Amino acid sequence: MMKTMTASFESKHVLSPLQEQILAIYKEVKKIIDRHNLRAFAIGGTCIGAVRHQGFIPWDDDLDIALPDVDYNRFLQYAPAELPPHLKLARCEDRPHNAALSTKVFDVNTTFIESYETPYPDEYKGVFIDIFLLSGTPEDEAERENYFKKFLRYTRLNEKRRLRPSMLDRTRSKAMWWAVLPLRLLPYRFWSDRLNRLIAKYPYDSHTYISHAWNPYSKHFLLRRDEVYGTPKELPFEDTTMPCVEDCDTFLTAIFGDYMQLPPESERHGIHSGNGVIDLNRPYTYYQQQFRKTGTLKKDKV
Repeated sequence: MMKTMTASFESKHVLSPLQEQILAIYKEVKKIIDRHNLRAFAIGGTCIGAVRHQGFIPWDDDLDIALPDVDYNRFLQYAPAELPPHLKLARCEDRPHNAALSTKVFDVNTTFIESYETPYPDEYKGVFIDIFLLSGTPEDEAERENYFKKFLRYTRLNEKRRLRPSMLDRTRSKAMWWAVLPLRLLPYRFWSDRLNRLIAKYPYDSHTYISHAWNPYSKHFLLRRDEVYGTPKELPFEDTTMPCVEDCDTFLTAIFGDYMQLPPESERHGIHSGNGVIDLNRPYTYYQQQFRKTGTLKKDKV
């Protein structure tokens, strides 16, 4: 049962220019999802926003949706031809320094460079939304544990193959990067291809428990496909709608706990903006040229 909506959440906030841009991208993506009857589910803060605010969490700076593997692959098939010309896809398969197992749909006329991307101009992009993949997991518990061990190992090796020590947060990760330095002679797609092959062994529609296939720690909130994800249901989201899982309460409680409780004011900030560069008026290629010429970025923010 859905938790009771608190009155203070009901009033709409004024969207920031960044949120307006993100929403415009989402509407174009949603056209493809609806046109081809693809299953999609809001995840993370986007799902909380749909349930708690009927739109963006006021301080959020991203939008995340996930598609079951079959639908995800169909989206990748349709999107290049059906997205408007100003929207493009960014995937780890195409970008040597992108370690994320997800797809970004971004606006080429804008800039959104996260701070850790600064050394890699090939990774620069515009304002974006994230498209993630949902897959199944092994039915046997021992096999499932082994699956996640492999997933975590391949994920870490994929990061070490693609990223510099300066982009890794933990000292242990930096030490591992130097330890596996010889493996950097492998093709940059070596470990991500292994990850994708591992994920593909467990199709969404053939397994009971669903994994967030971009997150090796999703074993801590495995949820049943039919009872929780079920059939996507549309919830109000700003001036459009957002597809969400059938049982939002179970879904959000498993991942976030009391998702209806607002966080402390000190934690009300976006997770991507940080010290990066956001520019809604200039294309990311402007900053690519700047960095390649000077080795630095002028951090113009909106």
